Amino acid sequence: MTVRTESFAVHTAGSTRDADAAMLDRLEQEIVDLDALILSAVRRRADLARGLGTTPSDASASRFDDLGADGPAFDRMLERLSAADHH
Repeated sequence: MTVRTESFAVHTAGSTRDADAAMLDRLEQEIVDLDALILSAVRRRADLARGLGTTPSDASASRFDDLGADGPAFDRMLERLSAADHH
């Protein structure tokens, strides 16, 4: 998995201000939408893992190594959420 970001230049003069503001609003809304999707997916994953009774893996490689140094931390966080009993 490759995480790709886009760079957006913001112009503050002329008629581009409204277009830029609209673009930033759309991007902010996309982030809100993605956060909701991520939260839903993490909750579903935790429910599935609890249902399967999975245990933390002893493997040194994380499924999320593509996230760099944060990948193993993300993996551990998901394992903790799966082990927790909250609804």
